[in-house]
Formats: sequence, structure tokens, C-alpha cells
Amino acid sequence: MSQPNDESRMALKRELQSLAKVVRDSIQGKVAEPVHAQERAKFLAAFRTIVPGENTQAHGLHSWLRRWRMHFAVGAAALVVGLVFLVSRKAAPIALTYHVTGAVADRGYLQLSDATSSAAVSFSDGSRIRIEPTTSARIAGVNADGAQLVLERGLLEVDVVHRAGTAWTIEAGPYEVAITGTAFSMSWDSDELTVAMIRGSVMVKGPLAMSGVSVLAGQKLSAREHDHSLSIVDQTRTPNRLEHEGSPAGAGSAQTQEPAPRPSATAGATASGGTADMAGSGTSQSWSGRVASGDYRSVLREAEEKDLEATLTNGPLADLAALADAARYLRRNDVARQALVAERSRFPHSGEAHAAQFLLARLVEEKGDILGAASGYDLYLRESPRGAFAQEAMGRELALLRSRGDRAAALPVAERYLREFPLGPYTHIARDIAGAP
Repeated sequence: MSQPNDESRMALKRELQSLAKVVRDSIQGKVAEPVHAQERAKFLAAFRTIVPGENTQAHGLHSWLRRWRMHFAVGAAALVVGLVFLVSRKAAPIALTYHVTGAVADRGYLQLSDATSSAAVSFSDGSRIRIEPTTSARIAGVNADGAQLVLERGLLEVDVVHRAGTAWTIEAGPYEVAITGTAFSMSWDSDELTVAMIRGSVMVKGPLAMSGVSVLAGQKLSAREHDHSLSIVDQTRTPNRLEHEGSPAGAGSAQTQEPAPRPSATAGATASGGTADMAGSGTSQSWSGRVASGDYRSVLREAEEKDLEATLTNGPLADLAALADAARYLRRNDVARQALVAERSRFPHSGEAHAAQFLLARLVEEKGDILGAASGYDLYLRESPRGAFAQEAMGRELALLRSRGDRAAALPVAERYLREFPLGPYTHIARDIAGAP
């Protein structure tokens, strides 16, 4: 019998490749061990039926098949190794999907069909968001752990299902709300942020909460930049409309929900001079942790009692940032300014130092120095053109220049703002300066 030629070898190779592709395209997950053993036995049995033993009468045929048995075994072994890799590999995480009712989703932007009616977004993990009339919002992205949303203006009612690894964020102007599974309402209107908690907790970060502030079940956060104030107060619990409609699908089990934390002892403390101190606070808790929980007074008191100058000169960067935040919330702008200047002089290349420049410009603006504040915002933008406060810094610089009637200086800022933040809260000012429709 003639031996196989190159054409036969290529045909066998194509068959093996075709088989590998079929298996690769059809297998999902991991093959159970009993199934693996059963299919292996079938393969070996079929292999033996096509390879004769030593009693084969035709010696030439036997010699040819013995050589090809070796080649086939090598190819089969390679195929098995490939299949083991394929079937044991974990499937890639699947991103959440969502369905919108009452609005049109255009590249993530949610355009309400009726200006007088609300809309809703239902996510595949059971989470839901209600969008109230006149609200402008967009879905910036989704992944397996959550979604990233942007609230341009208006009101959202949010109910996120808590799962392992849950991570959602909602941006509103210069603020970011981090969510791990909770229910709350959130509003934003160019200068004022409100977060009213129903269940769970969120972390709010922004120019009035650099280190992040926790807002717990039963609490309401209000941040107003125009008077440089931030407050967290207890509120009478009022279920939002999503709760009236029932729990999200898949969220009915108590095991899947994050338990509501006990409200902290600081509920009622305000950035404009609230009187509540955190019960039991002490040096064992970091300044950053105390600021995050709303205990601003103990941080400022401890810095002054120890040695404020020593802290400014030798304290770590985290303490300087926490001290600056605590002083700003308590309207101790003298201490805040010293801490911010120390951040920039001692740690000039850090992200905190860049953020400190934005906050220094805010303090200058609060004193009524329009040119100084505009110059300060411009410096921040030159240092951090893609920084966390870039949109707010550019918008405030724009508003200040317009208030002076300096259109020549404001025009390039307005054009840049419209390019980079076409739906930002200062868009109407930028369009007015640029003469855009």
C-alpha cells in the first residue's frame, strides 16, 4: 500500500483544525470529570478500531498505520491540551445591560420623551434609576460590577442592588458619589448638591469633601459652593417612588442587601458651624477617617493643641489634606489656607497639591478677588488639564471673567469649555460669550 502523500497530510491537518474550531466555538464552562472520562474512553475505543494490532496480515499496511498512529497521537495530544485550556478557562465577566423606558438613549445620553413625565432605567442586576422631568443625565459606561452615570442637572432616584464587588459611581459637576448597594435620591443644579439616603450608605467626594464624606441611611447631605457650606443632617425617612413600586428584581432576599449602618454621632454637624462632635473620637483614628465621618472639630482642635506650625512643617500629606478640609468646613479659612499652601510647597508634584490649587482659588474668590481667583483657576487648569476639578475650574473662571465684562479674555475659555464640556453646568454662559446657539 502506498504511503500517504503531502496532500493527505494537509487534508488530515485541515480536519484536525476544523475539529478544534468546532469544539472551541461550542464549549462553554468547565467539563465535568465523569463526562471527560466517558468521552476519553469513547475516543480511545474509536482509535483502536482504525489501528490494527500485530496480527495484521498486510505488513506494509501495518507499518504505515503504526507510523501514522504516532503522528495522530501527537496531534491528538496537542488538541487535548488545547481543549483542556479552553474548557478550564473562566468565562470573561459579562457587563451589565439596561433597558430604558420613557426616554431615548442616544450614545448614553437619556433624552426624556415627555418633559412632564419621568423615565426609568432598569439594569440586568435588578438595579433601577428613575429620572425625573427636566433632568439631564447620561450613562457613561457599564461593566460587570456596575455603571458610571453623569447627572448634568435635575433629580435621580437610585436603587442599586448590593452584590460582591458592586461598584457604581454618579458624577454631578465636580462631585462623585460612590455606591456599593443602596437607595437614595440625588439632585444637582449647577451649584448645589443634595443626597438624601433611604438605605445603605454612599461616599461623596468633591471640592467640599476632598477626602470623601460618608452619608448614611436616614441622613441628608447638602453642599452649596456659593456659600462654601456642607451639611449632613438627620431626616424623616420618606420612601422614594422606586420603593413604592416594590423592590428591584432579584433584590428581595435579605442576604443580597447591604444592611443599613447605624447613623453616626455626627448627624446634624454642619460645615458652617454645627456643634456636634464625634463621640469618642481620639488620636487613635486618623484625621482623614475623622473628616470622612464628619468629625471636623476634633481634627482642628488636635492640630491647634499639639502645634499647628509643627503639623504644617512636618505633618504627612494626608494630615495636611484632612486639616485643610476640616478647617474649610468650619469656616476657619486662615488655617485652611495655611494647610493648602503647605501641601503645595512641601509636596508640589502630588495630586493633592494640584487639588489644593483649586481650593486656594475658591478661597480667593470667596474674598471677592475676581482677578486673583480667575488666575488661580487658570493655574490649576495648566497644572491639571484633566484633573478632577477641571470642569468646575474652567466654568468658574469663565463666570468670573464674564462678571468683569472681559469678553476678550473669556472667549477662548468659553470656546474650550464648549469643546470639552458641551453639556456642563456652565454651558449657557459659554454659549452666551461665544455667541453660539
